[in-house]
Parts: sequence; C-alpha cells; structure tokens
Amino acid sequence: MKVLKILTCILILIFVSEVWSHVEIEAEDYFFPLEPVINFCKMADQCQHDFVPICGQDSLGISRMFNDNCDLYEYNCDEKKQYRHVKIDVCRYEAAAMERA
Repeated sequence: MKVLKILTCILILIFVSEVWSHVEIEAEDYFFPLEPVINFCKMADQCQHDFVPICGQDSLGISRMFNDNCDLYEYNCDEKKQYRHVKIDVCRYEAAAMERA
C-alpha cells in the first residue's frame, strides 16, 4: 500500500514538472518576484493629485521623476510598467550624474 502511494506521488511530481517546464511567462506578466500584482489603473482612477513631485524606480533600477503619486500610477497603468516610489535623492543623484557626463 505504501509503495503504491509513493509511486503515485512520484508520477504526479513528474507530470507537474513536465507541465511546468512548458509554461511560458510573458514579459509584461512578470513583475517583481514574490510581490503581488498591483492594479495601478484602479489606483490611478481613485487617486487625488497633490502635485508633490516624487521619484520612481522600476525593477531594473531605472528612475524618473513624477508630478505626484497619481502620475506614477497613471504612467504604470498606461505603459504597463512597475515603478515604485523611492527617495527623491535617487533621482537627484542620477540627475547630477547626467549633468557631469
């Protein structure tokens, strides 16, 4: 009986691994690992602009300035991006580095 259960588990694991190896992940469906997908479009619809500039950064380390949080949400929604609010110093540092270059 135990042998039958072990064989069944092994067969299930083999089947799962075969199916998983054929699953393709679209680039736009893959965001930050281990983070839930955020509905930026819904957040943008419910947001009230306060026009306090913020710095945003994506998973690749690319940063840019936004007019406010709502602007960041709208950009993420429209462009299918995943920018996050980070310290303003990140954008200031990059702007200073661009001026020196």
